[in-house]
Amino acid sequence: MKVVRKNSAGESREVLLKEYFVTASLIALLKRVGAEAARCARPAPKQEPALVRVRR
Repeated sequence: MKVVRKNSAGESREVLLKEYFVTASLIALLKRVGAEAARCARPAPKQEPALVRVRR
């Protein structure tokens, strides 16, 4: 469904909704990229050598 009414600035409502969803998508993408970058930049935890029982 298309809405062709225009606001006072001359933009159609459809254009404004598309702009809103594109902006929301970009924000979500940037958040995800930032979270992945932070995860990759984090140093890996050092693994301690495991203790092994020796039978005598």
